[in-house]
Amino acid sequence: MSEPSDQRRSVYFDVNEAADEGDATFDPDPTGRSRPPGVLEYFAGRNQRKMAVSNPETDGLSFTVFTFAPGTMLPKHRHNVDYIEFVLAGEVHHGNRVLGPGQGVFRAAGTPYSFWAGPDGATIADFRAHTFYTTEYDDPPEKFPPHRL
Repeated sequence: MSEPSDQRRSVYFDVNEAADEGDATFDPDPTGRSRPPGVLEYFAGRNQRKMAVSNPETDGLSFTVFTFAPGTMLPKHRHNVDYIEFVLAGEVHHGNRVLGPGQGVFRAAGTPYSFWAGPDGATIADFRAHTFYTTEYDDPPEKFPPHRL
């Protein structure tokens, strides 16, 4: 049986350009709880998020590129979906482990983690089987660790 034509599509993207508003969602958390008061201020000017591919109508595959300023800390948190983080540029420090370009990590849903961007910052490609997901922080923003640089 063939799929309806509206289910078959190709999505071309360029991470150097803004995503098509129809193919990208600003906030991947449908509950609105992933960004408690203080989170946006904590990351202000320190990160950029470019949603290259998303499927808001089906909650399907997503591809996002994050760029972090040097020393940016990501406080301990977890997501409710599996995903792959792939380093494109810079360094990402996960405790004693440092990931550079071409390296990455798979994280199962619910796995807590934190990291900080190296001295030259970091650019990370993020692949998820879902467009929508939640983020749960261990601490409130007022207790987040200071950025390293």
